[in-house]
Amino acid sequence: MLNIGMTELLVFGIIALLVLGPEKLPEAARFAGKWYGKVKRMVSNVQNDIDRELRMSELREQMQNEMKRIQELEQKMQAQMQHIQQQNILANKKHQETATLDNKNLSHSYQYVNQKRPVLLTPQPMKQKSSVDSVPYLGCVQNSFEPMREAV
Repeated sequence: MLNIGMTELLVFGIIALLVLGPEKLPEAARFAGKWYGKVKRMVSNVQNDIDRELRMSELREQMQNEMKRIQELEQKMQAQMQHIQQQNILANKKHQETATLDNKNLSHSYQYVNQKRPVLLTPQPMKQKSSVDSVPYLGCVQNSFEPMREAV
């Protein structure tokens, strides 16, 4: 802080002893020490405040840079999403066009399908018992219906 050597302090002490005298010198030294401590604390506080403000400004700058980067990435993602959606719309249109063209090129023909009548399966209790447990086994019996006459 101050470049004061030992010789300067010795000269300063001798002058203070001559000017103030031996009675007031200890009181003056205490007063000077208190003020020196206050000034030193104040300078230290100012230095800490300046350092804190510098760190805060650096953090703000980094945060702004990151926010810009995030916004750029968001814009890129939105552009990619729009591009994908446009490709999807074009692909759907092409698919619909090919489907309608395929449908136009197909000849319509109808075929008669002979269907068998449904078979109804109903559970019927059987007289045999299972060897695993004593629960009766339910078998299936096929019931068939007479075919209905179709109008020709």
